[in-house]
Amino acid sequence: MRNLLLVVAMTMTLLPGLAATTRPVVGAIRWDAWTPGTEWEKNLGPHQWRYRLPFYGRETGPDQVEIHGDTQEVMDREIAYAHAAGLDYWAYCFSLPTDLSQTPDEYAVRLHLASKHRTDMHFSFVLMGPGYWGPGEKYPQAADVLAKYFADPAYQKVEDGRPLLFIFYTEALVKYWGTEERAKAGLDIIRARAVAAGLKPPLIVAQVWSAQQGTDCVKKFGFDAVSAYTIVDWSKGEGESPYSVLAASNKAYWESCKAAGLQVVPIVVSGWDNRPRWRDPKRYKELYSSDPKGPWYVPPTMKELAGNLTAALDWIGANPANAQPQAALMYAWNESDEGGWLVPTVSEGTARLDAIRGVLGAQVGARP
Repeated sequence: MRNLLLVVAMTMTLLPGLAATTRPVVGAIRWDAWTPGTEWEKNLGPHQWRYRLPFYGRETGPDQVEIHGDTQEVMDREIAYAHAAGLDYWAYCFSLPTDLSQTPDEYAVRLHLASKHRTDMHFSFVLMGPGYWGPGEKYPQAADVLAKYFADPAYQKVEDGRPLLFIFYTEALVKYWGTEERAKAGLDIIRARAVAAGLKPPLIVAQVWSAQQGTDCVKKFGFDAVSAYTIVDWSKGEGESPYSVLAASNKAYWESCKAAGLQVVPIVVSGWDNRPRWRDPKRYKELYSSDPKGPWYVPPTMKELAGNLTAALDWIGANPANAQPQAALMYAWNESDEGGWLVPTVSEGTARLDAIRGVLGAQVGARP
């Protein structure tokens, strides 16, 4: 562990300053459930998955591990690692709050906001679908609270000051609101409350599975842009494929959204292999509404990972008319049992972040 900290210190001294705007902002999704005793911790217990253990995990038995990510010390180290790599923001999976006086349910958000180094890493939110937004009658109050988060100096802004907000599970919008018109009005409430607080209207991004779904979200609900939580080439069916197939599916997604005339925040997937979750077929079916199945991909080489991110930044530069947010999003910081991670691990150390730094450190970043 001491060696990892030394790597952070050394890397931070090499990273260029972040004063000028010369590249899009780049973030990573955070899905934080890494506390002792959870089903997710158990998923990484079998020996074959130990290589994925984050730096704050440890082996405790033949098929057991302990992953204790919910401490201030861990968060402060994570901020240092991400900042050293040149990442600009984390997009936290988040439930829309109704009372700012309460601490967030998500431990990672709470710890980030409490960190002395909180501004070294910006944050934004992935609102996890209407089911996490609370009762409709409290929605306006929740939007007020959200506006207060938007006003935080560490909240990620794009397009000259617009707070960046992602919404996942957009297919549930009409079920929550009742009609398309009311769903659209719900997004407008978020914008209006931000403007009333003296801010610019947030740039609201729909995380969708296809360009067609994205087109529907923009036309029916008034989303500003589209992205994805992750993109996997399901056409490959069962079995293993090289990472190059996964990277190609990412680019195909960007291109299809461009062809549909959409504004795009390109998704860059660092990996997909969710077989650790197949450990409990019943729970898997609850989560995915299907039996354990699907493709998985060989983990990327560091050159391949850097290449996928480089391709996204190059795509943004080559398609300014469809990339006005000037932002990219990576899957993911810590989706470790699904196969997408950047967080340092006990097996790789900071190799993935070093690869990212090789891309982002070559171009001075910006934090609008």
